[in-house]
Amino acid sequence: MKEELSYGTVNISKGVISVIAGIAAQEVEGVAQVGEPSSSFMKLVSGIPLGRGIKIDLYEKDVYILIPIYVKQNVFFPEVAREVQSHVKEVIESMTGLNVREVNVIIKGVLIGKKDKEEKK
Repeated sequence: MKEELSYGTVNISKGVISVIAGIAAQEVEGVAQVGEPSSSFMKLVSGIPLGRGIKIDLYEKDVYILIPIYVKQNVFFPEVAREVQSHVKEVIESMTGLNVREVNVIIKGVLIGKKDKEEKK
């Protein structure tokens, strides 16, 4: 995305949008992991797998997102997917001013043993 301003231009890269989408999706209850397994440097530094496998299509100010996730055991998949769609759309629009047209979620699998923090207490 490139926007002309009176002071110059602002560019938001697909990579930045991908990282935002990854963080937003990871915040949703029931999501165990976002993206594809990898031992990327960013994951090693932050502990969060950011942007891996997330596909961003950008046309002017319209964004189309494809985001693969792994869910925790014993969650209702449709509810988690809807919450990911809603939260990712809200966060990207509020941070970038772009119009999120689609957030397509692919549930790649269930990670057994990834329980909620409340259950561990």
